[in-house]
Amino acid sequence: MSTEDPRTESTPSRNETAPQAIAAASRLGRPMVVRGILGVAFGIVTVFWPRDAINPAQLSLPTEVVDHLAIGYLILFALVLVFQAVRSPLNVRTAIYGQAVIAIPAIVFLFLADHPAELRAALSIWALLHGALEFWAYRQLRSQPMASDFLIASGVHVLLGIILVFGDGMEALSILGFTGAATLIAGVIFIIGGYSRLSKGRQLAKLGALPEQIDTPAEAADPADATDRSDAAASGAPGAADADDSEDPDDPDNDTPVKKEP
Repeated sequence: MSTEDPRTESTPSRNETAPQAIAAASRLGRPMVVRGILGVAFGIVTVFWPRDAINPAQLSLPTEVVDHLAIGYLILFALVLVFQAVRSPLNVRTAIYGQAVIAIPAIVFLFLADHPAELRAALSIWALLHGALEFWAYRQLRSQPMASDFLIASGVHVLLGIILVFGDGMEALSILGFTGAATLIAGVIFIIGGYSRLSKGRQLAKLGALPEQIDTPAEAADPADATDRSDAAASGAPGAADADDSEDPDDPDNDTPVKKEP
């Protein structure tokens, strides 16, 4: 080993592995945007439900109406979660599918809810379980950029569950309002996060830094050496190609005759 050779092997830096992580995160962009739009739509309908102080009937809602609104949202939400799970990495699909599964008993309990207390119990249990599974998804995706979106959504749903658990005396309209506020906040977070993922994915596509072009065998073995070889070949440096094609005259496997000078 010559004194000019480096004694330590080059390791890929964080920036060299970032394109793969961004490409993986961009796959979640579209389902996150769809999920966010659904949450924002439900939140706007529920939070800004018309309340007329002059007409006392507008200050309350029958439990049955809130049940139907929540059931409709949970059905669409479960379908969006299935779409998100299909595009998610394998290590996080269980958590996403779990979020869709727990919506089923919540829908059943909402069908059976006849009083605000039963409505509050069904939505609080769903919110706490959903928040826990969302936190699990964050733990699996925290190596990706912008993974904190799932952490924020987890905190919002857990907070909603705690409010509903200790919200004794809450009526159906208040329960609907808090639920809509939580879905509105989480929806805005997911729209922004999903759009950011899609935007970064488009930037990678424009630069040509696709995962198939990054994960080549040479670059996977030694990214720094592969980069140096590509730069030398592109610049046409003298000796860049001759260094690979030169043969050792002392090599016994070399059959090329060597011309000796007299």
